[in-house]
Amino acid sequence: MSAGTKGRLLMGSLLALGTACNAAVDGGSVVEAAAEPAAAGVVDELPLRRGYYVRSETPCGQASRADVFSLVTRTGMNLDCTFKRIERAGATTYRVTEECSHGGAAWGREDQVETLTSTYEIPDGTSYTVTSEDGYQTSARHCEQSAMSPEYRDNDIGDLIR
Repeated sequence: MSAGTKGRLLMGSLLALGTACNAAVDGGSVVEAAAEPAAAGVVDELPLRRGYYVRSETPCGQASRADVFSLVTRTGMNLDCTFKRIERAGATTYRVTEECSHGGAAWGREDQVETLTSTYEIPDGTSYTVTSEDGYQTSARHCEQSAMSPEYRDNDIGDLIR
């Protein structure tokens, strides 16, 4: 084997090793990890796994309606709020403007729509702390639907989280 061939093989091996070291496993699939934190600016979605989020101190299987803080979908938080703008403000900080509808239609009256802005601190893809404009703060973590209580475990949310 020539010195040039050995050099190309070594360089290829180093590149493959570097790629493997930068990969992370997420739900059984390999995803490339960012070499550097993304720059500040507008992004398409929050880096959160879609599905149910419960208050951090509550076991998934014991979560009641009061403990299930959100359902993260591809378009927003919960079924009545839609993300309008998501701005990355720091390495793990996001400023989110969302429009929320407060269901008047179900009671025969006009929906009330309000625009809210909150700050999300997202240390990883399965937990967050949110602070609203009025200072209210809470933390939540992702729960697999199969680990939730029956009222959540049996809901078909597949179309919402794809």
